[in-house]
Amino acid sequence: MTPENVIEKWADYFNAGDLEGITSLYHRDSTLLPTFLPKLLSSKEQISGYFIAAIEGKASIEVNVGQSIKKVISEDAYLMTGSYVFCLPSKGEEKYESWYSFLIDLSVDSPIRHHHSSRVPFDFDLSH
Repeated sequence: MTPENVIEKWADYFNAGDLEGITSLYHRDSTLLPTFLPKLLSSKEQISGYFIAAIEGKASIEVNVGQSIKKVISEDAYLMTGSYVFCLPSKGEEKYESWYSFLIDLSVDSPIRHHHSSRVPFDFDLSH
């Protein structure tokens, strides 16, 4: 398995509404800074609760892992950074471009050690 495969599986599970699949990717000690909840999640129960809400809201995601940035941390650990787009039917099919970073440890069965996701702040674009 590669870190790219982990993100692809994550997206497939998310889009299929597969709670067991998506939560199986998160290590028991993982942390999640979610896109649509203003708090840090640091237990499997909290992470599961977040994804239950996303699944019940019929959220989906578009991700192109080929455009991500991969940094090797160690032989089995990688920092993957990129963007994805959330579609939220509960918000009138509105799409939200968001950033992600995953700390992935391929030496364990549940490889996501940390996941940070946040909306792209277009209203604070400093490049103009």
